[in-house]
Amino acid sequence: MKVTFEYEETQYLSIKSIAVIGDFNAFDASKGEMKKEGDKWVLECIAEPGQHFYKYLINDGIKLNDPLANLYLPDDHGELWSVLMISEEDVRLYNNAEYTVHIEQYNISSNIHEGQVPNNKKDFNLFIDKKVVTRFEFTSVTGLHSVTAIWFNALGEVFEISENHLYTPEGDEDKPLVIWFWINLEDSKRTYHHGLWTMKLFIDGQFVLEDKFNIGRISTYSSAGLLQSRA
Repeated sequence: MKVTFEYEETQYLSIKSIAVIGDFNAFDASKGEMKKEGDKWVLECIAEPGQHFYKYLINDGIKLNDPLANLYLPDDHGELWSVLMISEEDVRLYNNAEYTVHIEQYNISSNIHEGQVPNNKKDFNLFIDKKVVTRFEFTSVTGLHSVTAIWFNALGEVFEISENHLYTPEGDEDKPLVIWFWINLEDSKRTYHHGLWTMKLFIDGQFVLEDKFNIGRISTYSSAGLLQSRA
């Protein structure tokens, strides 16, 4: 049957290109290129009856789930995908269950802490800090969700993408779940541009939160005894 996919572009993620990749097009981005119509990117394609996995491939490197799918399942490798269901009668089936996710606490620091970090760190020193660590505490989690952190360097380029799953067994919805995302600052093979970096969080492909922080290098003292930045 003919299926229509729509992804709404927002100010939080600039899109140059976007494609639907799924088992119905052999995960081939060239077969799923979307066209922009106003604030939305749209694609019509043919999918056979059955259950199909798919995602959006944005700017040739960012994979996000479909916020409108409302059903996400893992593949054999544990990666969580949006699910498209088509009946034998060629009718698209929808999951009408209502799911919730609440971010109770958020912190950014240079270490992984079991407890809440008292203050959010905004300046990181490449000579001292080994990581930039974000900590998310979730409550009221129902259903299975994908959580994606996208890190942008000071040039606005994607530096790293991390994804995790969010799920609470029935009856434990009020118990907090903690997820950490971090980038390593000690990889000699990578370039850490000095300046303002950004971390953006997406849940099930939908933008939820962003934070900005500085990365620099401080190694010398001035005559006044103050630390001076050195590029």
